[in-house]
Amino acid sequence: MKSPITIDFVNSIIIVNAAYAKKASNPFSQEYEQLQRVRADYPTYAVITRTIKKNSEKESYKGLTYDYMRAYIMSHEEGENRVKMVMEFDELLLISQCHSKAHRYPVIKNWFLEKYPAVRDYGMVEMPGFKIVPKEKKEEKGSSQSKVA
Repeated sequence: MKSPITIDFVNSIIIVNAAYAKKASNPFSQEYEQLQRVRADYPTYAVITRTIKKNSEKESYKGLTYDYMRAYIMSHEEGENRVKMVMEFDELLLISQCHSKAHRYPVIKNWFLEKYPAVRDYGMVEMPGFKIVPKEKKEEKGSSQSKVA
């Protein structure tokens, strides 16, 4: 188990995660006692709460749920193509059930955004002479071949 307290000897700081800091704020808790023991060992060290680095370039689709995807397909496809796309979507959902939860949604989301780029590009202004180009995926960036001189 990873310790919720990390001691940075180089910078003279004691680092705790946010959940631990919240528990340690109660003076009657075990976490409070544990943190006080560590502070007694390192009285000159400052205690800080660790922050998670967030990727500011990550694209977020907060309302893009499975129900929204199905409704979008139903409202933007016609006739046989509607049935075909809904069946393909349902097949992806069925297949995803045997995979871990971490892989289910991203695969289906990427399929949906590839089929319906208008959802991905919503709000982007297309200027004359320029076209909207989707961001490269991480795999594509790393797989580019370098030129040899």
